[in-house]
Amino acid sequence: MHPKQICDDLAFLGSPLVLDGDDLYIENPENVYPELEEFVQSYKKRLIQYLKGGYSVQDHKVKQTIDKIINYFMGIDQEMNPKIDDWFNHDYDSATKAARLLVLFWENGWRELKESVSNYESEETDRLSIEIYDRAMSYFKGNKV
Repeated sequence: MHPKQICDDLAFLGSPLVLDGDDLYIENPENVYPELEEFVQSYKKRLIQYLKGGYSVQDHKVKQTIDKIINYFMGIDQEMNPKIDDWFNHDYDSATKAARLLVLFWENGWRELKESVSNYESEETDRLSIEIYDRAMSYFKGNKV
C-alpha cells in the first residue's frame, strides 16, 4: 500500500501521522484500532521516508512489484500470479534473484511473513529489488529471455 494512502486514511479518521525526527507518531491514537496501529508500525520505515519527501513514484513501483512477488511466493491469490509464473519459468535468474531477496529480508529480521517487508529493507535489498523490477518490466514489455 502506498504510504500516501495510509497517511490519508489515518488523517480521515482524525489521527494523522506526525513525524518527529526519525520517530513516527499517531495523533489521537484512541481513534484507531490496535490492529491499525500494528499495520502502521509494519510500514514505519516507508512512512517515514514518504513523510520526509524521499519516497518517489518510482520507489513505489519497485516496492509494489516486490510485494506482488512476495505474495506470489506465499501462494496468495492475485491477478498477477500467472504473469509472474510465466516470467519465472522463462527467466530463472530472476526467480533466483527473487528468492535471494527473500533470504535477505529474512536475514534482516523479517519473520512474520504476512507483515510488510518495509522495516527490513536495506541498501542491498533496495539494489536487488530495483534489479528484479527492471528485469520484470523488460520481460513484461516483450523482451523475453
